[in-house]
Amino acid sequence: MKRKRWIWFGIGIGILSVLLGGCDCEGTEKMAELAAASYPEEPVFKNTDEEWEYSRARRTALTDPFCRAYENFAINTAAELFKGTDENQVYCPLSLYYALALAADGAAGETQEEMLQMLGFSDCESLAEECKNSFEALYHVPNEENMKPNEWGEYSQSSLYQLRIANSVWADDSIAVKTSFADRGAEYFYADIFQTDLQAEETGALRSQWVKERTNGLITPGEEPADDLSLLAIMNTVYFYDEWINRFDVEKTKQDRFFCADGTEVICDFMNMEMGSHGFRKGENYTESSLSLKNGTMTFYLPDEGVSVGEMVKDAETLEHILNSEMDFQSGQVIWRVPKFTYGSHMNLSDMLKAVGMEQAFSEQADFSNMSDDSTMFISSVIQDANLGIDENGVEGAAYTEILYAGAAMPTGRAEMILNRPFLFTVKNNGILLFVGICQNPAE
Repeated sequence: MKRKRWIWFGIGIGILSVLLGGCDCEGTEKMAELAAASYPEEPVFKNTDEEWEYSRARRTALTDPFCRAYENFAINTAAELFKGTDENQVYCPLSLYYALALAADGAAGETQEEMLQMLGFSDCESLAEECKNSFEALYHVPNEENMKPNEWGEYSQSSLYQLRIANSVWADDSIAVKTSFADRGAEYFYADIFQTDLQAEETGALRSQWVKERTNGLITPGEEPADDLSLLAIMNTVYFYDEWINRFDVEKTKQDRFFCADGTEVICDFMNMEMGSHGFRKGENYTESSLSLKNGTMTFYLPDEGVSVGEMVKDAETLEHILNSEMDFQSGQVIWRVPKFTYGSHMNLSDMLKAVGMEQAFSEQADFSNMSDDSTMFISSVIQDANLGIDENGVEGAAYTEILYAGAAMPTGRAEMILNRPFLFTVKNNGILLFVGICQNPAE
């Protein structure tokens, strides 16, 4: 009989993937599906009014309690994670949040209390309800019937973006998963619950394929199976794709120099655009401006010359002040020079989570008795892979669709978003922070 006592708890993004142990998917002979999630499906819209009402109802499901709790979590964890970094970083707090929320639902006692406090809720019932509501508000895989042009050859904005989220749990066949945990996981967290042999040779390949399929090929983990001590795996993936409202002209993309923090220079492709009347904000030692996606925004924070991007993420208070500044926006000419980049991060998040208050879950005193009666389980590691890229078409790039806007405010100033030195960026959908990152070297 195998002796095992660890939970391997990891996360991958850009989708992301979270692991608590090894994992398995369909294909092993002893595979058992304990519970299955029924994912939200977009209805077929007869007209734009029906589409607008559907979108409005989804946005309304994002409640103030969830948004406040999630934003605090995202800022606190990002600040701790980016502290002192001198490398490219991209982090998806949403993937980590959903994975930890599912784990918290299986915890008990002080272990659960610590996790709930970090996640911003006082009880698991409220957390589960809000995770279900927010999942349904954010999850978006367009119905193929809605991805057709109208009589003028135009596509609706919502038909050309995706925010795909997936959760699953793999339990080793040496432990018994409680039915209540499996049922709640499927209902509130949209998780598929499986039981199998985590150490089977085919397990690693199946786990890798599960992540690859749900991240549109952006992330492919290694295929090695879990070690002999692994008991359980929780996996979460997030895939996001959207296009700029105003595309960059490919003909205007030119090579230029990017000045790295260590004094070196690299040559990379810069996308160029001038906007005659666009919003920007002059903060303390930085300039902020956003580019609109068809269903979200990407915001860039450019430190002033001589100011390190590390100063922007030195602690949670500073990062929160920057991301939620109350300074008024100006409207004027904005000169954009944005480096094209695609890069990923592989991070072990265990130490970061301990630093922000989640300690007992990693110790031998951990209590996951709402998940299983196996009293030896504790989280052994939390990992995350993230990948993000931008090009002339948008975030993660794809086919181009143009939407024209009319009307502008009277110009009152000018800003140069010449992103030729390290900068901070965020990507949001429905006001929810999906990705936050630092670009130290776009050519890396």
